[in-house]
Amino acid sequence: MPSPTARRIQKPKQTRGSGLGAKRTGRGVARYYQLYELLSGALHDGTIPAGGALPSEPDLATRYKLSRTTVRRALDRLENEGRIVRRRGSGTFARQNREPARLDLNLNDFFEALPELAAHTSLSLLRFELGAVPAALRELQPQLEARAMIVQRLHRFQGTPYALTTAYVAEPAGRRIRRGALLKASLLTVLDQIGPRTAATNFTTSAVAADAVAARRLDVSLGTPLLRTRAVLSDGRGQLHAVIESLCRPDRFHVRATLERNPARNSHALWRLKSR
Repeated sequence: MPSPTARRIQKPKQTRGSGLGAKRTGRGVARYYQLYELLSGALHDGTIPAGGALPSEPDLATRYKLSRTTVRRALDRLENEGRIVRRRGSGTFARQNREPARLDLNLNDFFEALPELAAHTSLSLLRFELGAVPAALRELQPQLEARAMIVQRLHRFQGTPYALTTAYVAEPAGRRIRRGALLKASLLTVLDQIGPRTAATNFTTSAVAADAVAARRLDVSLGTPLLRTRAVLSDGRGQLHAVIESLCRPDRFHVRATLERNPARNSHALWRLKSR
């Protein structure tokens, strides 16, 4: 007989002939992944509390019309993530919740914060080449030329990927960057070394769903909400240096800022970043 905890998992609306919706092909989500996300959500929101029992494998297979192999694959992923523990003869249980280590980007100290982050993380360089700038990005940033040096890197903290960044560096500056330098320091530091120094940053944030590439690189589920940031770097004369777009895992990366009232009476902005 299922435990009270197991019964609290809401059964999704079913499509005839399938427990997790009609089987999808092509770009559809694998069925084990759908079960994984269902159980992951129940663990995250407390429907299955820390120490609580998950439904048994036979119960999950019957309830959602899945094979035992599919059920085990979903449970294997949760076990590998350290979120459940399986006890032979007793069942499967949620582990005690552990707050993951997170990194913070403090916008009040942006120019100091980026090099500091780089010092505590590891990098993998995925792309370093001259290439075409996406048309949509050029519409947003008209200063970008048709071609730029594209620098794409995967950032890890304590072995876990937390950010996938793609930078479009103005071609004159991009040609002066050395590949090895990008494995040791933040792009901001590298750009400052070749000069002129970056003096201003326009920083925006939004949210997007992880596509197939981001999901694979960041080790998250397809469609997972990600924090998208865009930093436009320019020098003291307003000359564009680079546009850096980042996709970040919100469970591993936060953006912080402290605001204060703007004392300038004629300013349209009532609030501004607090001075250090």
